[in-house]
Amino acid sequence: MNQNRQGIPSSSQDLNTTSAPTLEQYQKALKDLEEANKNLRRLDKAKDEFVSIASHELRSPMSVIKGYVSMILAGEVGEMNQEAREVLTEIMVAIERQIRLVNDLLNVSRIESGAITLKLREEIDIQNLAALLVQSFKPVIGQKNIVLNIKTSKSPLPKVQADSDMTVQILINLVSNALKFTTAGSVVISFEVKGEYLITKVRDTGVGIPKEEQGHLFEKFSPIATKITRISGGTGLGLYISKNLANLQGGDVWLEESSLNQGSTFCLSLPISGTRTAKNSLQNLQKEGGN
Repeated sequence: MNQNRQGIPSSSQDLNTTSAPTLEQYQKALKDLEEANKNLRRLDKAKDEFVSIASHELRSPMSVIKGYVSMILAGEVGEMNQEAREVLTEIMVAIERQIRLVNDLLNVSRIESGAITLKLREEIDIQNLAALLVQSFKPVIGQKNIVLNIKTSKSPLPKVQADSDMTVQILINLVSNALKFTTAGSVVISFEVKGEYLITKVRDTGVGIPKEEQGHLFEKFSPIATKITRISGGTGLGLYISKNLANLQGGDVWLEESSLNQGSTFCLSLPISGTRTAKNSLQNLQKEGGN
């Protein structure tokens, strides 16, 4: 066989003479791959456990600090001057931001490890939940030139099957995002029945989302989520968490439409109580050991 100075075969015929792997070699490669996958799963589990433990440990002292700062601001330990009050108010804002971050990390860890506990209940009045949420957001809007309201349905809306706490968390995420990126105009919550689902829509008149970034909205730590984090001071995990929480309940969260400088519409779907979709969702959850 002719070779060049580097000892490489010089003919194409010689290049094709490599023998196929033996059965023993194939089995060894398969075994090595399985072992590597086991190691990756162990590392992933260890990561989830670390995030969960760290989140719990971080949340406890921050909750204590928040409690004491609240007491001071309420005047329970004596009077204070305006300058001190402003400083403590800034501290409170920072603490609440960190608590939200920790809660988001904890939720992601629970979602990815399958540790989320669902309590699906029938006859959940989502319009009532939205109305209570709107009232709680009134102080947050403050002096901003934004109208936040609900477009009530002319006919009674069907109740949904859902976890009430998780549904509230999803609505908070959607409304919070709408308010963050709307400097003037409105944020309107409306409802629509579609098949066996009740759709809750959150429409804003904000800055909108560029077309090229819309496909990455629900990814964890996606480029658009990172940009949102820098602008709003959030974690960039809200939409990722919301979509997963909705999916666990048999529903979904998606972007219906968005145009630059005209606003966006996000939707939450949940199965209507008593429908086949709701029953299947409950059965699937019970098979997995939930509820």
